[in-house]
Amino acid sequence: MNLVKIKNLNFSYFDNLILKNINLEVNENEKVLLIGPNGAGKSTLIRVMAGTHMCRDYNEFNVMGTASPMDQFNGIAYLGNRWVRNINFIGQSAYMADIKVKDMMKKNQEENKERRDELVDLLQIDLEWRMHQVSDGQRKRVQIMLGLLKPFKLLFIDEFTNELDVVVRDRFFNYLNKECKLRNGSIIYATHIFDGIEDWATHVVYISNGNTQEKQTISEFNTSKNLYHSVKNKMVNENNQEINLIIDHKKIGKQGGWESGRSQNI
Repeated sequence: MNLVKIKNLNFSYFDNLILKNINLEVNENEKVLLIGPNGAGKSTLIRVMAGTHMCRDYNEFNVMGTASPMDQFNGIAYLGNRWVRNINFIGQSAYMADIKVKDMMKKNQEENKERRDELVDLLQIDLEWRMHQVSDGQRKRVQIMLGLLKPFKLLFIDEFTNELDVVVRDRFFNYLNKECKLRNGSIIYATHIFDGIEDWATHVVYISNGNTQEKQTISEFNTSKNLYHSVKNKMVNENNQEINLIIDHKKIGKQGGWESGRSQNI
């Protein structure tokens, strides 16, 4: 069963085309890594699929049976950096309020208390923490707990686990495995961190210059038997191809466009 089906999707910020002719299908029981270089369009694609960006330029766009997906609606969940504000010339800064963890989204916590308590134990959260006093890693754990209070069928994760320590991260991925098996769920995970996930993920989608390549199984993509090296080799090969396309010696000469000089014999 398709949970995501996208054909020929394009997405622009003003006149800047970010996503180009995106084609993607994700089925039940798949854990898909969305990988690629910085600026390739990973986060934008995740946000379009999660419904935080609206898109109207496509031949087909269906996420969990709707063309207008929303986080925490119809089994969709999204873990991304939405608890941050952007400051001009500085970057992102976390929102820090003087509030206890147990008082955040209090109604949702009360309605999903058993699930909340499991996540609290898993992520080693203290419900008495005050959010303006915790570390970045602790704040991230709270975000995960609140984001997963409701059961999910399709989960989007956007570069979200880099501040978790290795023990909590491992327990979290084991929890996601259990959740997927319970409901035949799927996960799309955009990341630059590959430690310990080559045995967890089932598929890889590589995105470059705003365009997705064909989805591959993890074994098909991971040709070097080390996911970090497979990703690195893919990016290096992509860069070399781009350079070869730009430098056409038949058109711009053997100096690659530079004026002839003494350095030509070096």
